[in-house]
Amino acid sequence: MKLRFQLLDGLHGELPSACQLPNNYVLEVASHVCECCAGRLRRLRTSIHHPVGLMLGRPCVRFIHQQCVSCGHIESQEVYRRLVPREGNYAYDLIVEVGLARFRDHRQDAEIQSDCQRRWGVSLSPSSIGLLANSFLDGLAAVHQAHAPALRRRLADDGGYVMHVDGTCEPGTDVLFMAMAEPRGWTLEVAKMTTEHKEAISKLMRHGVDQFGLPLAVMRDLSTNIEQAKLDTIPEARDLICHYHFLENVGEQLCEKPHTELTAALRRLKIRPALRSIRGGLVRASRNGGRRLSKGEIQHLLTYPDDIAKLDATALRRFMAYLLLCWLDDYPADLKGEYFPFDLPSLAFYRRGKKLASLIGKLVDPQGCPQRELSTFRTIARHLTSLHEDQAVVAAAARLEKAAVLFEKFRKVLRLTSHPSERLLRGRVPSEERKVTELMPKRLETWRNGLQKRHDREVDVEKRADQATVLKYLRKYEQQLVGHVLQLEGDRGLLVACRTNNPAEHRFGATKQKLRRKVGAKKLARQLQAMRPEALLIWNLSDAEYVNLVLDGSLANLPAAVAKHWKSASAIRKERLTPTTDHPMPTTKQQLRNPQLLGNAAQIIRKLVDATQDKNNAA
Repeated sequence: MKLRFQLLDGLHGELPSACQLPNNYVLEVASHVCECCAGRLRRLRTSIHHPVGLMLGRPCVRFIHQQCVSCGHIESQEVYRRLVPREGNYAYDLIVEVGLARFRDHRQDAEIQSDCQRRWGVSLSPSSIGLLANSFLDGLAAVHQAHAPALRRRLADDGGYVMHVDGTCEPGTDVLFMAMAEPRGWTLEVAKMTTEHKEAISKLMRHGVDQFGLPLAVMRDLSTNIEQAKLDTIPEARDLICHYHFLENVGEQLCEKPHTELTAALRRLKIRPALRSIRGGLVRASRNGGRRLSKGEIQHLLTYPDDIAKLDATALRRFMAYLLLCWLDDYPADLKGEYFPFDLPSLAFYRRGKKLASLIGKLVDPQGCPQRELSTFRTIARHLTSLHEDQAVVAAAARLEKAAVLFEKFRKVLRLTSHPSERLLRGRVPSEERKVTELMPKRLETWRNGLQKRHDREVDVEKRADQATVLKYLRKYEQQLVGHVLQLEGDRGLLVACRTNNPAEHRFGATKQKLRRKVGAKKLARQLQAMRPEALLIWNLSDAEYVNLVLDGSLANLPAAVAKHWKSASAIRKERLTPTTDHPMPTTKQQLRNPQLLGNAAQIIRKLVDATQDKNNAA
């Protein structure tokens, strides 16, 4: 079968690789001889279609349905169906173009519309773009599943892989869950679930093992549901927990209560509002009257602090008080940009406040110090004095200091400390050198034994409690914190597994970052709730080996691959459109926004109360 076009002026020729023909040119689909016996064909009927594609453009397609007079075989439109799906009019190349723009490039609908019109002369409505994007994900998932045997063989040739399992969500959204193969970085399985419950996670992991083979190990966080799913599904694989999540849990146990108490005590004293008020007054006084220091004078003063003779004394006092208050308010500079408990903001403010109180106190307290001229400094010192004198603040800060010291020591043992010259801890992969990883079991054992000895002879009750907390975590999880050097199958050597789940976390983080860039919003609850899990498969297309195995080395082959596996894609689409839910107590927006909701609910509850009372009276 050949595809031929006929222009309105009667010219004929082969279909070009990229359409430069006018809209509604005539494309005739017909065969000359039978595919089975090369017999003569007779026409049955003719049907008209209007597909849209990058190569096809917008033709008027005339199907000539024919039947062989010898064998009775009815000719199919196989060649045409390689370009356009049977149940639609949008060509595969257009589906892929829109899908890549939406999910790989994270372009907005308006941008996709503009690009398609400018580059291909194809105009699309927003609803059509959404339809094409979903069709692309159906096709991509079908292609991924169809090539699972080839991907499995490649992972086996590598000697095995480590399965990273993790999920992400925003407040009020379902969980996007993923199983990822390291060190390849391939997304193997994806799912969306109302919560991280064991049955759904087990189903995802079981399907991943069936499709891609048994992993050498499973890397996970401390979630009990993931742990139980792993034990039920892959008990023979090594169980590894993420060092970062482990440290986070330990740090929260150590620091959360004293940090909360210190924060509450500082808020009760209202030190920061009082100091902000003083700083505002200094700015107003400098703006409303008197001489002000220029930028050049300020820079000269801070470079040569002894050279103050030429400066106005009043302006100088105002500026120095303002400068010290700004330094105190800049306490986040002492943090590393990490989440709690790796950063302790209230403790950082307390430390700076104490340091500033000591500095000012030494300057303004001596006998004979000018009272009126240095009144602002005295006021600042008075507000900061409570950091030394308030018993609740002092006690909470001292308690938090003890916990923070132990936590920092433990971080050094696990080599997960923060350094100014490195990326954020959660944003980088810790040292995975074989030597470091192989020594980690001995390093942990030595530190644990030393901590146990210190605990046995410790007289400070609070330090003993913190030491007991760390020892309890180590006893429970020490076996999952080691064993990251894995023997590969055969003679392939060793695989040093990542000590954290950061590869999966980074993928989720990069996906959210691109979404924020696309929609220009910090909160992504609506976008993440609407996001399909198959969108995470798009990351595989950036890996050259994956493209070699699945698409013969070029993304240009993706439309043909989607066309080849469109039957499976249609099944995925049908399942996607089936109105089902795994939520145990499903509700709808229509139900929640019914004006009669509260009245009906009250009536139901009254009947429940009456029924319960009747049951109790009968008993």
